[in-house]
Amino acid sequence: MKKLLTYCCLLLSLSLAAQTDSIRLLPSAEITAQRLNIFSIGQTQLSSDSITLSFFQNQQLSEYLQAETPLSIRAYGTGLSSVATRGMAANHTAILWNGINIQNPLNGLNDMALLDVGTTQRIDVKLGGSSALFGSGAIGGIIYLDNEKPKTDGFHGHFGYGLGSYGYQNGFGELGFNKKKVGGSIRIAQQQATNDFEFKNTAEIGQPLQHATHAAYNLLNINANLFYNISNNDILKFNYWQSQNYREITPTMTARNDNAVYKDSANRIVGEWAHLLKKSYVKTRVAYLFDKNTYASDLIMNSQNGIRSVIGEVEWNGNISKRQTLRVGFNTTNDFSNNNNYNENHQRTRLAAFVNDAFVFKFITLTANVRQEWLNQLQPTTFSTGFEKKIIEKSVKTVFILRGSLSRNFNVPTFNDLYWASLGNPNLATEQGWSKELGLSMKSKNEQRQYQAHLTFFDISMHNRIVWLPQTDGQFRPTNLNQTFSRGIETWATYQAKNTFFEYKIKANYQFVHVTDGKGGVALYVPTHNGSLSAWFKHRYIYARWQQTASSKRYGATDKTTWTNPFTLADATIGFTPPSVKKAQFDVRLQVSNVFNTDYQLIRFYPNARREFRLVLGVNF
Repeated sequence: MKKLLTYCCLLLSLSLAAQTDSIRLLPSAEITAQRLNIFSIGQTQLSSDSITLSFFQNQQLSEYLQAETPLSIRAYGTGLSSVATRGMAANHTAILWNGINIQNPLNGLNDMALLDVGTTQRIDVKLGGSSALFGSGAIGGIIYLDNEKPKTDGFHGHFGYGLGSYGYQNGFGELGFNKKKVGGSIRIAQQQATNDFEFKNTAEIGQPLQHATHAAYNLLNINANLFYNISNNDILKFNYWQSQNYREITPTMTARNDNAVYKDSANRIVGEWAHLLKKSYVKTRVAYLFDKNTYASDLIMNSQNGIRSVIGEVEWNGNISKRQTLRVGFNTTNDFSNNNNYNENHQRTRLAAFVNDAFVFKFITLTANVRQEWLNQLQPTTFSTGFEKKIIEKSVKTVFILRGSLSRNFNVPTFNDLYWASLGNPNLATEQGWSKELGLSMKSKNEQRQYQAHLTFFDISMHNRIVWLPQTDGQFRPTNLNQTFSRGIETWATYQAKNTFFEYKIKANYQFVHVTDGKGGVALYVPTHNGSLSAWFKHRYIYARWQQTASSKRYGATDKTTWTNPFTLADATIGFTPPSVKKAQFDVRLQVSNVFNTDYQLIRFYPNARREFRLVLGVNF
């Protein structure tokens, strides 16, 4: 705690040196993203746009991330789909929904296959260590999902229905309204399929074509949002997200069908009140999260896993001067397990205090953040610092920016790591480490021809990384590794232009990452090379999109003795939006996934679908 107080005094003393003109305090509609936009200077950020999100409506978040970011997706057939950021484990990427970390405390994960893109109006990916801003788990990066007040005045709606290969059906509907003081929306989306897709069985002699068995799914998402301006200075925001899902777990290519079924449900509620002052605001946020899943098969009769989380947070944000913005706050998180795989249920409370500071000087922008958490005992004090400096400005339309960041990060053990009956290890230490990055960005401000490009070098070192390893009795148990390293390069670029007749956008990203355990072993199922290229074109009422993704081999053993083959996938979309009829805008599109019938595996012997077709009809009014 002395370290925290010392750091607070340092930040306040720095404010006396702040000079003229100004960090902008964000308007009320954006205050939930302050940490992302102001206090994480120096890190790479990829933000969604409305055109791209429209292509992924009612699709899984994993599909969006694989296509639009350098993140690596790990998919276990029709089972869990997780994401790896900069070579780190899935529980090292924090998922934030309206400012609340929704990582499941039982295993530290969120299944990307269950998160529907359409339930959010904004998706941002921030790469790099962010524990000082977002707490435990934000080591490789964060995925930020945010619901925003509708921008269209009056009532509006969006409805659609789709049919596709292997019994695929989806239906979705959304109604929204926006008036001077109040706005909101409600959305219901349902997706199902028999999912008996065709694949090549590489585990059998001759690699015959087969159809997936016991692979059906049925997914339901309900999302409601309410925004109310009580007065010119007081804003209320309410968000609700319910998810109900059923999945049959298809066996691997080498296993028999044990009729495994996975059911899960999630209820997430966030309430937020912001009180605006002359040069600052106070914000209070309360959240209730409830997750439950049930797994049953011929071998496991009834595995039930439940967790409740109650989260409270209060913060003050203010412009200390024209060049400095300060944020101070406290957070409490209470988790309660209800799990028949533990010898007894457990409860834990985490407390956190944090200070974030951002400065704009004449030639450079700086941030400094510190966070102290308590869980049974003081956790490692985490901090981060970053900078951005304009180094070349060829004209008013092109700017080159040198940026970098340094952070200390941590991740507490999950409930499963600590308490799983006969396997958990209650003596596990907290994971902790350092993240460093240095990058160069180029941006254009030309409204007709916009382009930007980013290049980043990163280095992550981790101590006490928790890994489940086989023991002398053949059982897998969690243990702390001494040290792991992840080093690599990221680059991404976009170019878009428009004129009287057409508009188009091209985007490319690539990541090289090398992860070792300090003893020559490599990380499992992390591709060394991963990238994508997309092109979107629109001419009057017709539009088209082409998406190409590529991945190198992924090792299935730390000694490189097994691996999956490298692959490249192509997806195509062509659509038609005729002239509106009485304010109703129709949209008809044909989507083709895996155009060239590629056989590929993200995890060894877990099959994936070959070519698929989907036809979607939508209407906006």
